[in-house]
Amino acid sequence: MSEAPTLEELARRARAGSTHAFAELVGRLERPLFHFLALRTGCAADAEELTQAAFVRAWRKLALYDDRWAFSTWLFTIARREAVSQRRANARHTDRRALQEVSELHADGPEPGDAMAARERSDGLWELATRLLNAEQRSALWLRYAEDMTPMEIGRVLAKQPTTIRVMLWRARRALAQHLQAEFDDDGGTRERHPLHAMAPDSLAGES
Repeated sequence: MSEAPTLEELARRARAGSTHAFAELVGRLERPLFHFLALRTGCAADAEELTQAAFVRAWRKLALYDDRWAFSTWLFTIARREAVSQRRANARHTDRRALQEVSELHADGPEPGDAMAARERSDGLWELATRLLNAEQRSALWLRYAEDMTPMEIGRVLAKQPTTIRVMLWRARRALAQHLQAEFDDDGGTRERHPLHAMAPDSLAGES
């Protein structure tokens, strides 16, 4: 049994004109991209719209794709730019209950990002992130822990230097950990500690 083609191989085929290859790219990346945009925008409806817009633009711009970079990094960069454009075009109030909608719309699925999101939703971590962190911090956390991107890849998506991404991730983890620690202390230490308590290092050495 032959191995499934990589995203980059599919992208090269799509760039050569294969609509079948592009359809497979959509099938593999639609859910992770939706979750990234829902967390970034705070609105499931906007995330659905932006996901479709990102794939349309990616299809039109495939000739510009440089396969020295991971295709997912290139696609997420396009999606981030689409989100920025939408925010500038219509400064609507974001719905902070979007992650509940995400759970209802996309609770099941084989993607690793889905499994990670399901676990974290059960602890309320991403909902907490929506309340405590800004869009860039939430985006960086999702790309790091749900999409397993490196700081360099995240920096390409968010148009920031890798060092800035490392600092952003550290600060985001620290903010969440401090909030969870406060809840733990207020509860008299009876509540089960969340794994994030171990995610606020004293240095940035842990991020590669």
